[in-house]
Amino acid sequence: MRVANMVPDVQYAMQQSQQALSSALQQVSTGLRVNQPSDDPAAAANMVSSLAESANVDQYTSNVSSVTSQMQTADSAISSVVTSLNAAITMGTSGASGTTSAANKQAIATQVEGVLSSVISQANTSFQGVYLFGGSATSTPPFVAASSAYTSAQVSTSPPLTATLPLTAGSVTTVSDASTGKTFVFVVTAGETISDLSAAIAGAATAGTLSAGTTATINATGQLQIGTNSSADGIVVTSNDPVLGAMSADSGTGVANAYAYVGNSSVNSVKVGDSMTIATNVPGDQLFTSGTNVVGSLNSLITALHTGTDAQIGAATAAVSTALNDVGEQRVPLDNTISELNSQDSYLSQEKLTLTTQETSLVGVNLATAATNLSEAETANSAVLAVASKVLPETLLNYLAPG
Repeated sequence: MRVANMVPDVQYAMQQSQQALSSALQQVSTGLRVNQPSDDPAAAANMVSSLAESANVDQYTSNVSSVTSQMQTADSAISSVVTSLNAAITMGTSGASGTTSAANKQAIATQVEGVLSSVISQANTSFQGVYLFGGSATSTPPFVAASSAYTSAQVSTSPPLTATLPLTAGSVTTVSDASTGKTFVFVVTAGETISDLSAAIAGAATAGTLSAGTTATINATGQLQIGTNSSADGIVVTSNDPVLGAMSADSGTGVANAYAYVGNSSVNSVKVGDSMTIATNVPGDQLFTSGTNVVGSLNSLITALHTGTDAQIGAATAAVSTALNDVGEQRVPLDNTISELNSQDSYLSQEKLTLTTQETSLVGVNLATAATNLSEAETANSAVLAVASKVLPETLLNYLAPG
C-alpha cells in the first residue's frame, strides 16, 4: 500500500523534474530566461513596449539612411550647378571685355549653351527613380524644353471646338512659362467653357504670370491653340480635359535654350524621430526659377552674347552672378539638414544599443548561471528517474498480478 501511494508522488516529481530540465535547456539554447509571457508577466509586458520602440527606431534609421542618400545626391547636383554658373560668369566676363571679337562671342555663347544644358540635366537629377527637384511631382522630369505654341489634339469623332463648348468639370489645364518662371493653372468648374479658359489665360498674361501676349484661341481647323506672340518666349502646356485632348507642341515652335518648370512648389517631409520631421527636398522653382532665375539668366546671357552689346553682356553676366548667390543661399538649409540627419543617425544608433541592452536585461539569461541550472536540473532529473525505475515497475507488477 505504501509503495502504491508513492506512485503519484513519483509521477509528480518526474513531471516537475522534466519541466525544470526542459526550461533549463531552453534558456541555454535561446539565451533567454523569458520565452513565454508566463515565465515573467511583468518582464514580458515591458519587453513588448521595448520591441515596439525598437521597431520605431529601425524605421527612423531606415528613413534617415534613404533620405540622407537622396539629399546628398541633390547636394551633389547643386554643387555641379554652382560649378557651371561660375564657369558661365567667367565666360560672360570674357565676352564683355570689349576686346572680344564677334566670332569669339558666338563661340562663347555656344559654350554657355552647354552650361545651360548641364544645369538642366542637374535640375532633372533623379535618385532611385525619384526626381529630386520637382516638389511632390517626382515621377517626371521637372524641367521641359519649351515651345511658343501648343495645339489640342484633333478628335476625329468630335465636331470642331468652339468657344462656347463646355469643358469637363474638375479637369486641369496648366501653362508653364519659361520666361516668367511661373505656372498658370486652370481648374474647370461646372459650366465653364473654352471661352472662360481663354479669358483666364489672357488675364494671367496681363498679371505677368504668363508672358505678355500669351493667348488661347480656336484655330482654322477647330483646335484650341495656346501660344505666345514672341518666338523668344516659351511655354509648356498640359491638359487632362477629354474635350480638348492632349496638348502637343507645334512643330517648329521650339524655343532655343528655353525650359519651363512643370513640377510644383511642394516641400516633402519624412519622420526621422518621435518628435523630429525634416524636409527632404528643395522644389526646383524655388531653386532654379525664383529670384534671379538661374535658367532665365543663362538664357539672357546667351542672347546677349549672340546679339547684345558689351554692356548688355556685362549686365547678363551680373544677373548670373546674382543667381549663383541665390543658389548658394538655397543650398545652406539643405546642407544643414544633411548635418542634422548625420547627427540623428548617431543618436538612433545609440538608442538602438540602449534598447537592445534593456531587452537583454529584461528577458536575457546569464549563460554561466543557465549552465549551472542545466547541470543541476540534469542531476535532479537523473535522481528522480533512478527512484522511478525502482518504484514504478514494482507498482505496475502489483497491478498486473492476478488476484
